[in-house]
Amino acid sequence: MMPKNNDEIFSLRNLAIDRDQARANLKRDTAETRTRLKPANLMTEAKNNAADRVRKAGMTAIDGIRANPGLSATVAATATLIAMRRPIAKLIANRKISEPDQTEE
Repeated sequence: MMPKNNDEIFSLRNLAIDRDQARANLKRDTAETRTRLKPANLMTEAKNNAADRVRKAGMTAIDGIRANPGLSATVAATATLIAMRRPIAKLIANRKISEPDQTEE
């Protein structure tokens, strides 16, 4: 079937251009996807994403500490006491009852 007028010719020409452009886009996208899916590139992307999440979490924690310094100090002191409970208990248990507290006069 031959085109009958200029409008049909231009329409067919535009379809051919669109088809060629779509083919070129598909080739480009396929090449980019292959590059992105290489294991080394996936690892790099995962590391970068993890680093970003850690950075955001750190900034959120800092903002929380700045907003509530008293509460933050209380939580930190409690955490320290919990972490040090065994060494403190051991120190107290090893102390002899007969030893008087040494105070400076």
